This record gives sequence, structure tokens and C-alpha cells, in this order.
Amino acid sequence: MSSKKEDWRKWLKFSCTACGNCCKGTIVLITDGDVRRIMDGTGLPARQIVRFFSNVEMPKRDSLWIKMGKGDKRVAMGLKWNESPRRCKFLGDDDMCQIYEHRPVTCRSHPFEIKTDDNWAVTKLGISDVVDCPHEWDGTHKIRELKATERWNCNQVEAFEVKVKAWNRKRNIKRTPDEFLRFVELA
Repeated sequence: MSSKKEDWRKWLKFSCTACGNCCKGTIVLITDGDVRRIMDGTGLPARQIVRFFSNVEMPKRDSLWIKMGKGDKRVAMGLKWNESPRRCKFLGDDDMCQIYEHRPVTCRSHPFEIKTDDNWAVTKLGISDVVDCPHEWDGTHKIRELKATERWNCNQVEAFEVKVKAWNRKRNIKRTPDEFLRFVELA
């Protein structure tokens, strides 16, 4: 067995302690597919799920930037959050996700960072350090399931990128959040 696989096995033992830290102070970028799933599962309209953020740390040319307003203003679509304390709107007082069955795909794959090649073979597996995480090491994750979630996320993001690109190319339109949600058929 190669040392690379042994390293992977270490990460597969990750176990969430349900502290909620990953839902506090972080911006969770979402796609129209995520929003649709949350809408279907909760009955909430898109405007109660989505917030448009301009303060996201992404490369300037990232394909998820959405042109909004006038000029060069760009925003990214994320889960709505509460300001005080700064946390996901759907994180309950008990630090448990209130939309767990309908949560965004990126939340489903967190905290794993998985890289695959063109044939979906895993080339790298690690744990995100985006937030402090008091995890345990008694989990039982399967690479097959992580790969399936990664594929789901990649497919969903690619489909959303096509829509964002089409929106960004449109001329003579009102570049407002409501118009964008209508454009991607969420309003």
C-alpha cells in the first residue's frame, strides 16, 4: 500500500463534533441548484435564502463573479447569514443545520478538499483549515462517496457558470439581485 493511500485513510477518519464553527463567519457560495433544492425543501423564496457578497476572496477573473449594478461591480451568490453574530441564517441556536437534508453541495463535502483528475481518480485529499475545527478522528468516510459529492459539485458549478457567463454578457438589462434570480429561474 502506498504512503499516499495511507495519508488518505487518515483524513477519512475525520469526524464532525457539530460545533457549528464552519457555519460561523464564513461565506458559503452557492449555485442556483443549491437554491432550488433549499426552496423545494423549505418552501422559502430565493430572496430568503440568497445574499449577494462583494467581499469574497476569489480571483478577479473567477467565473462565479456576477456583474451587478453599474460599472465593474461584481458579487458572488452565497447563503444568507445573520449579522450579529455573523453566521449562516440556517444555523440553529443549537449549532445544528436547520436545512441539513437540503443543504448546499459544498456544505456536504466540507471539510474535505478533494482533487481529481479528468477520469475522477483522486489525486489529492485533505481537510480544509478555513475555520477552527475541534474534530475527532473516529469517522468512517468512503472515498467513493466523497468523489460522488465532488462530481455533483463540479457538475452543478459548471452549469451555474454557464448561466453566470450568459448573464454577464447581456446588454441593456437591470443588473439587480432580483433580476439575476429571475434570469436563473429562481424568482
